[in-house]
Amino acid sequence: MDNVEEKRAIGSRIRAERTRGGISQRELALMTGTSRSYLWKIETGAADVGIDVLIRIARALDVRVRDLIEF
Repeated sequence: MDNVEEKRAIGSRIRAERTRGGISQRELALMTGTSRSYLWKIETGAADVGIDVLIRIARALDVRVRDLIEF
């Protein structure tokens, strides 16, 4: 099971929240301890994202995790 659409939806929400906050991919990567390229893959739905990283992203964006994964 690939969950492509769900991964794209999560990535889209992360990108929207990041943009809304005026945060660059590089800044968010630094805030969350990930690489910019990995964050780009998450935002495009090309990478799986673990719960630990998702929690760090939500905290950095000041949103709830469930707001990022609500389908």
